[in-house]
Amino acid sequence: MKTSLLVILAFAAGSLYAVDPLIVFFIDPSCAEYSGDAMLVCTPGGRNFIIDAGMYSGYNPLWDCGEERVLPLLDSLGITYLDGAVGTHPHADHIGGMISVYESLPVVTAYDSGWPYAAGWTYETYLQAIWNNGSDFVTPRRGDYLNWGPELTVEVIHPVDPLSPSNANNASIVIRLTYEDVSFLFTGDLETNGGEDVILAALSTGDIEDISANVLKVGHHGSHTSTCARWLSAVNPSIAAICLGAGNPYGHPHAEVLNRLEAGGITVYRNDLDGTFYLSSDGEGVYFNTMPPEGPESINEFAVYPSPATTQATFTWNSSDSRQCCITVFNLNGEKVLDAQAAGGVFIWNLSTGSGVVSPGLYAAVFRTSGGVVFTEYFTVSR
Repeated sequence: MKTSLLVILAFAAGSLYAVDPLIVFFIDPSCAEYSGDAMLVCTPGGRNFIIDAGMYSGYNPLWDCGEERVLPLLDSLGITYLDGAVGTHPHADHIGGMISVYESLPVVTAYDSGWPYAAGWTYETYLQAIWNNGSDFVTPRRGDYLNWGPELTVEVIHPVDPLSPSNANNASIVIRLTYEDVSFLFTGDLETNGGEDVILAALSTGDIEDISANVLKVGHHGSHTSTCARWLSAVNPSIAAICLGAGNPYGHPHAEVLNRLEAGGITVYRNDLDGTFYLSSDGEGVYFNTMPPEGPESINEFAVYPSPATTQATFTWNSSDSRQCCITVFNLNGEKVLDAQAAGGVFIWNLSTGSGVVSPGLYAAVFRTSGGVVFTEYFTVSR
């Protein structure tokens, strides 16, 4: 993460992580009936990458997920350039929002599937934006390793040449990102037939060594065309993240997929229910909408997950003394945005400050109870 995040962690929690965590934001792409994928990967070494950026539509309603969701999040995190951007495949609900990202800030490397059969305004404008940005243009293939920092192993699992001319979903760039003992598998819109089965065949022959992952970004927004039982068995995730718009007209995520995930005892997080959320890791565990604990004495009893669909956040805490609690919220610059007192273990915040409404991004909330207990939790605000 950026230095500003280190500052707030030290400022709010009173101590500093020996190593920054890996943080992956799953950005809510919801607007009307639009859907999509949009993710931000903040590496322990301070590099930042996006994987897709949601939908762009010039029709009614006008919508640019890059401008409305991705760029505000980058701004609130103090990110002024990207080390890389992955356009998994050339569909507008994945690469449309990337146009405004490329037009707004420097991007060192553009990773693209290189599917040569795409046409249309969105893809052509996206390619022109990459050219204008001056980004290095890379088309990863199975067996490639991406340099996202020495603390990570980032392996490209898919695609392989030749790419299918009939199915752009199965040209999706699939990435397995590993940080010490924790892996994330990002799948784009990979489908079972012609996608997952190709990877599983390569796994059986030893052409791919491992696709297991603690976190699976579920393919194709939870469509029944993806995430077959054999795939889940091979990946063996404990957490599934589903990127999708709350108003999508396709019925995503489909019941068949949710049933498979439930049968496997897999914890599911999804944008349509959880809004923008993030998963963090210290290389040992994975944490939902909170930072890894700093040590055995850490108290992690509070959590708040504001969603774009809500205008307030409910703060709750558990303490043997709930008569009075001082709640202070800091932004990433260490600036105080809320100073309140409450009793009874619950406080509802309307996300307003003295100068307006809080910006999207990551915040630290410090709790001091009248009984002398002090603890800190982290949360996101999204729009």
